[in-house]
Amino acid sequence: MVKQTNQDPAPQERIELLESLRNRPTARRRSDVPSFVRNALNLGWIEARNLVEWLCVDRIELLINLSKQYQWDLDFDHNLNPKSLEKLSKIQQSKEIAKSLAQRFDASGPEIQLLQAHTSDVAREWAALIIGLWHDMPFPRRLAWIKPLADHSNAGTREFAWMALRHHVAENPIQTIEKLVPWTGSRNENLRRFASEITRPRGVWCTHIQLLKDSPEIALPILEPLLADSSLYVRNSVANWLNDASKSQPQWVLDLTNQWLYSSPTSETKYIVRRALRTLNKQTGTSHKQTETKTPSGNKRTSAKKRTSGNKKAGGL
Repeated sequence: MVKQTNQDPAPQERIELLESLRNRPTARRRSDVPSFVRNALNLGWIEARNLVEWLCVDRIELLINLSKQYQWDLDFDHNLNPKSLEKLSKIQQSKEIAKSLAQRFDASGPEIQLLQAHTSDVAREWAALIIGLWHDMPFPRRLAWIKPLADHSNAGTREFAWMALRHHVAENPIQTIEKLVPWTGSRNENLRRFASEITRPRGVWCTHIQLLKDSPEIALPILEPLLADSSLYVRNSVANWLNDASKSQPQWVLDLTNQWLYSSPTSETKYIVRRALRTLNKQTGTSHKQTETKTPSGNKRTSAKKRTSGNKKAGGL
């Protein structure tokens, strides 16, 4: 048996409740999230405002509520056993729920659109994961499906969008990178950042891509269009990409960043380079300082010099 959810209040009471929730204080601990906020999260009326609220969402209760609302015939006693799900982390719970839903909801039905457009960010993360799990779907078509979530106003939804398709990139980096290149030319910063973030050699909360760790130059068609991107959101992703690569191919990163500073001596490129080299600088106790020299033709050329930090003792901190 599954636990019963709280009763859905009358329409007018719901309107008044939602109005009061708009200006709710940001909780710093789960114990700070009041019961009426938890109830609204579990009913799918509101999206989580931060990680604390996201952790408070009862995935099982939310799924039960949505299945009642949309009249989905889900088997909670077998494939979606509440007792089994309760033992998992929140992310793992969503992955298991998405596995079950992906077997029931295909691209031809209305269910995936309902989840994609849902107020609940957890429902949207299920939509992203389902898109990544569908069988025998070409990668360009997955990109078309994931695009609304990759461009969503909610940062958490955008993270799940690239995470959901990450394993497809890991399985076939060369072909998927080719399909992602057009997104680097998008006017939309969220889509440009998606192309960079999904291809990071190491990434966050995801498996590493060994081919990109060994041969990061494969992703240059993604990186080079973004070397002086106007968006800080994109620049941070590109810098993190190169920082990932520096852990396995440090010389390649040094050579590339020198080339970038020579071809694009902008503040945006300098920002990317500075953040891209942060691990190398920390590991070696040196600062890879770019200096300008003149070539025989009189043009300025940028080169890298290592400057030992004067305040570091032998053995380091």
